[in-house]
Amino acid sequence: MTKEQFIHDLTTGTEPMGIQLDELAKSKLFIYYTELERWNRKVNLVSRRPHDWIRIHFLDSLAPLALGLLGKDGRVVDLGAGAGFPGMPLKIAREGISLCMAEASGKKCTWLKHLIRALDVSEAQVLEGRFEELMDSGWAGCFDTAVSRAAAKPWKILDLARPFLAPGGRLLVYTTEALVEEGVGKVHPYRVPGSKVPSVIWEVVV
Repeated sequence: MTKEQFIHDLTTGTEPMGIQLDELAKSKLFIYYTELERWNRKVNLVSRRPHDWIRIHFLDSLAPLALGLLGKDGRVVDLGAGAGFPGMPLKIAREGISLCMAEASGKKCTWLKHLIRALDVSEAQVLEGRFEELMDSGWAGCFDTAVSRAAAKPWKILDLARPFLAPGGRLLVYTTEALVEEGVGKVHPYRVPGSKVPSVIWEVVV
């Protein structure tokens, strides 16, 4: 995919969502796309269908911006970062946040470190290890916001996220499960343009 086509398809999605990206952010997201395509041939990071990536990964990751759930700064941890979604797209769109991407897989950590260098982003780092190990490494209570997308069941993520968050910190879980009946947190519905499946972000303040 050319840069022009990527930016066109990206903008076609972000504008209906009410998300404004500057030209630098769009360029960095294109670099992200091309590096992901190259690395995905040798490391299983995401599904091997690049034509769907803009919608199912990039636009979906940016949903908190459409919902007004993420400010321009603050300390954010992406739990189970995998290929870098949603943390890195959010970091690119909100340069002022400080991002840590927590991931247990060594191969995926290698990719995430490469991605930080390739995109030349500051205040971004990789936390390698299981969540329990990271707690023992001094990361307890260090973050204002935790995000997680497809890493585990929502209630499991809530249990894992609590120790990372400072008092009053928020967890944002991307899910298709309606949890409002449980009486915990808030459910924010959203729909990515072109998607047939409605999704929600479950927000819990700890």
